[in-house]
Amino acid sequence: MNRPHSNIRNPSRCWTRRGVCALIAVLAGDVADRAGAQVPTHNRQPPGQRVDLGGYRMHLWCTGPAHPHRPTVILSIGGGGFAIDWSRVQQPLSDSVRACSYDRAGSGWSDPGPSPRTFRQEVAELRRALERHGEEPPFVLVGQSLGGFVVRQFAHEHRAEVVGIVLVEPANENGKLIYRGRFVLARTLATNRPIPPPRMLSEQPPVPLTRADCDSSRARAARTARIVRPYDQLDAQAQRYRIRALSNPACVVRQDDYFVEESASFFSRWSASPHPLGDLPLIVVNGGAPPRSPPPGLVTEEEWRSDSLRIDLSRLSSRGRLVTDSLSGHQLQLDNPRLVIRLILELIGDGREHR
Repeated sequence: MNRPHSNIRNPSRCWTRRGVCALIAVLAGDVADRAGAQVPTHNRQPPGQRVDLGGYRMHLWCTGPAHPHRPTVILSIGGGGFAIDWSRVQQPLSDSVRACSYDRAGSGWSDPGPSPRTFRQEVAELRRALERHGEEPPFVLVGQSLGGFVVRQFAHEHRAEVVGIVLVEPANENGKLIYRGRFVLARTLATNRPIPPPRMLSEQPPVPLTRADCDSSRARAARTARIVRPYDQLDAQAQRYRIRALSNPACVVRQDDYFVEESASFFSRWSASPHPLGDLPLIVVNGGAPPRSPPPGLVTEEEWRSDSLRIDLSRLSSRGRLVTDSLSGHQLQLDNPRLVIRLILELIGDGREHR
């Protein structure tokens, strides 16, 4: 999810195996400010369809045949990412598997949606978009980085519709991150604010930027929209889609978020149950590529590399399994799509039993 804190640092590579910065880049949503090769923009239309959610539209990209005996795969990317970032996984699956990715509200080809932007809000929008597009459960959910929180929330609210989860380099509620200029365990900052329920657009519409601010934002985005590593692993068409998405930011005021409260909520589920996801088939896959150095002056090298607090998310389910790919980084779906595809297909096999 895009989060409204421009002062969160955004290193181009993070040591996400240690839970330190699985959320840094995704909270900032600012992948376009790094140096990289320009790619011409030709794609004005999205790869998928824009589904009306009641006054605003979500871009939903579904490929592959619907199968009466196979679950549909739902792909949720990390914050600052787009549906097209799943293309190295989604397109190979499409010969035999129905798969859907999406742009979250205010990102890519999706219109800005109601505020505040919470995981509960995103789950409600995703489920509504799937229903209106005619996508039926059961689902295998796949979440990368912050998308891991999204699919976990989806499974928490709609457990009967889910037959398996793959978490790809997932965000960790017990991992430290740089948040509002501090290196902290975000959940400890929660103040017991109630997390608001999902809202319709008429209840809490986004606040538009002024015309001047909107023009400035779009001009800045057009200047900085580039393809940088590891997105250079996308094919040329996908890179053009990504450039277009980066070049078209939402012209709305970023509002306060509930990330610390939501982190605390996820953590509290561990207290209520040793396996919050029960016996749901679960695979957690982490990358192991070396991290970059920490931002100077903010945190020590030892703290940056520490994983003493991080939770093993495979324990979310009694049927959880942990996989490590030592050569991949945070964008593991780009670095090693074959591994992600293989793990998805394993869970689809399990999912047949639930059809």
